[in-house]
Amino acid sequence: HDALALLLMIKIAHVHGRILKARHVNSLHPFFDTITSLLWPRLKAIMDAHLRSIKSANAQKLGGVDLHAHYVSRRYAEFTCSILSILHRGQKDVNELNNQISPRRLASVKKVEPAAGSANASKNIVPTQNHNSKSGNNTENIFFSSMEHSTSSKNSKPKAGDMLLADLDSMQNEIISLLERLADKHSTNKKRIVFLINNLDQMMCIFQERRVVGKELNRFVELLMTQRELFVEEELLTSFSKMIAFVQQSESHMKALSSTNQSHSATTPSLTSSMDIINPQVVESLIREFSSNWKAAIEQINRNVLSYFSNFRNGMEILKQVLTQLLLYYTRFQDIIRKVWRNRPPAFCKDLVSTTIILAEIKKHALVI
Repeated sequence: HDALALLLMIKIAHVHGRILKARHVNSLHPFFDTITSLLWPRLKAIMDAHLRSIKSANAQKLGGVDLHAHYVSRRYAEFTCSILSILHRGQKDVNELNNQISPRRLASVKKVEPAAGSANASKNIVPTQNHNSKSGNNTENIFFSSMEHSTSSKNSKPKAGDMLLADLDSMQNEIISLLERLADKHSTNKKRIVFLINNLDQMMCIFQERRVVGKELNRFVELLMTQRELFVEEELLTSFSKMIAFVQQSESHMKALSSTNQSHSATTPSLTSSMDIINPQVVESLIREFSSNWKAAIEQINRNVLSYFSNFRNGMEILKQVLTQLLLYYTRFQDIIRKVWRNRPPAFCKDLVSTTIILAEIKKHALVI
């Protein structure tokens, strides 16, 4: 039932087969082919069992969920990294083996008895012909991709190593689906995002610690970046929902107004202006609310991030993203005010907090990081 042990046995059989092939010992080829033809189907059966187990898993079977990374994500990451490490190590071992054996074959010589009285007797040394020089490059292929279930398998059949990689792809899809099912057990969208971030970050860190790179890691990185962006928006909506909604709606209205005015001819006056769609009382209340609450809101964001994310480095990266996005929203808010009241800013504009002050507060948190 140990997939890693089976894969190691397949690797050992393959490496020994390569050694014998390099030394032109063909008598044991059927033996190693028989071993691998027995091990590959068993490994496939175990991988299928793992996939069925992940598909049928749920929160009740796995012992519940909280905001921190679930143990199932660590198990998956450790298992996948071990499989990929064995495969990649198999490639490295075969290459090193070929580099060791090839010079020996080239150095081996066959001495020919010189003819009597020959003046060039000392030069009649003929090197052993390397009949496998063309196929020698093929031995550098990764061990699992060149092997099929048996030597009698047809070329049209899928190779065992390719099927193993396909199983790993399916397992990654299933573990992502499982994490999404576990995340749905949380009551709010924000908690669901935090749970996914912690699990994706844990799997990504394990891949990086094991120095396993490839499409599996790349996919986790992409998913993690997506969930971070979602968390940034959710966290800002907690304290700055009114300002964010105002910015998004105002920008949309002003863009539509600009398109409408451009559609009219130059001689036709504009039907509406930016001042007609922006309520000064709303802007004034937003300015006063932000100026009185922004520092406390940033402190609360900092406390939330530290409590949500178990990986400190991941949490600090997210905190920087949240504060940077806040600064961008506030800059867009100021730009709307400047566009509406170009030369005559209202009196309440004096309460606007300078972006320099906000940036200094963000840098203060960055120094703590």
